[in-house]
Amino acid sequence: MTLLKPVLLLALLFTISLTPAQDKSYATKIINRLASEVFDGRGYVNNGDIKAARYIASEFKNTGALPIGKSYLHPFKISINTFPDTVSVKVDGKNLKTAKDFMVGGGSKKTNGTYELVNIDTAELDNWEDINQYINNKVVVLPAAAEKDKRTYKLNAAGYIFTHKKNLYWRLSDAVEVKPYFYLHTYDSLINDSKVISVNVNNTFYENYRTANVMAMIEGSAKPDSFYVFTAHYDHLGRMGSEVFFPGANDNASGTAMLLDMARHYSKPMNKPEYSMIFMAFAAEECGLFGSEYAANNSPVALDKIKFLFNLDMVGSGSGGIGMVNAKVEPKADSLINAINDEKKYFSDIRSGGARCVSDHCAFARKNVPAIFIFTRGKEYMHYHTLSDSGPVPLTKWDELFNLLSDFMRLY
Repeated sequence: MTLLKPVLLLALLFTISLTPAQDKSYATKIINRLASEVFDGRGYVNNGDIKAARYIASEFKNTGALPIGKSYLHPFKISINTFPDTVSVKVDGKNLKTAKDFMVGGGSKKTNGTYELVNIDTAELDNWEDINQYINNKVVVLPAAAEKDKRTYKLNAAGYIFTHKKNLYWRLSDAVEVKPYFYLHTYDSLINDSKVISVNVNNTFYENYRTANVMAMIEGSAKPDSFYVFTAHYDHLGRMGSEVFFPGANDNASGTAMLLDMARHYSKPMNKPEYSMIFMAFAAEECGLFGSEYAANNSPVALDKIKFLFNLDMVGSGSGGIGMVNAKVEPKADSLINAINDEKKYFSDIRSGGARCVSDHCAFARKNVPAIFIFTRGKEYMHYHTLSDSGPVPLTKWDELFNLLSDFMRLY
């Protein structure tokens, strides 16, 4: 980094006047719209994902960014389990609040019945054959850690309740198939010493659900055949029953808004980039990174023409700095980003991490595309995979992240 700094200092001083001033009101508008009930949580109930994809495509068109091919939409198919109808749970006759007191397991089957509860400790699972003698058609209650224990599923239970001391999150990574049982997550304080549970869960499973990525591009002025790619997933968790939807304001309406904000800026003639820019808004991240996997396997441009890829996921805070996954795999880019930040003081802290397949950069990185996944950090907005991720998203370091990415494109 020491060798880079003298050159960078001159370059950065020169580019201060070029640093774009962003209008956060546009980003806020996009985030609020995507997080509204109009899009049903951007999941697969009521075609919330496709409604959101069409909205994003219309916004790309409004910015002046061009479609890649004949359409902004690039469809593909997934298998997905959904919960469009009744989801209700009672414990000893007391109603639990959907998505607040409990979360339905993503792969749960349709269930409507009342069951006796049996508490089991993980230490007892080695004796599963003995346990099976008295749990037939009963629901077992286990600590959350038992969900990943293979012995758990040797039990002949009608269903499973996994208990947590705090922090219930919903996830869809297990929603790509339907299990032969139902399962729920709840707080141990709500289920301890309870005798009976009544469950009514209606699911709809789609083996070949048609969703779509959204892509747009801006042609470069000097090197149109070399590309900076910016990605973000637009999907979220959708609905848990007909009454409840997950807004996903920070995760990841914020990243999607950054793509549109960049497209809006760089589509203007006075801001035309030297290299071409591609924007990819992915579907099906929450259920297994399927949108980015499809895009990497069916890339609209040769992968070796991608100069660099930034994946943006949950970028609505920033008081605590940023995290960068895969940065240690890309030392040149990592050094440049840190050098820019040293000069411009955009962020109080940058944490550079290694390779982890936790977001949409992964499919491209595995194909040797230089890529980093950036997320913002900060206690001002901690909502994740709950109903409370509804905004307002503070956008604490929105301008700074935009400017960091812009500086990187000029200097890399």
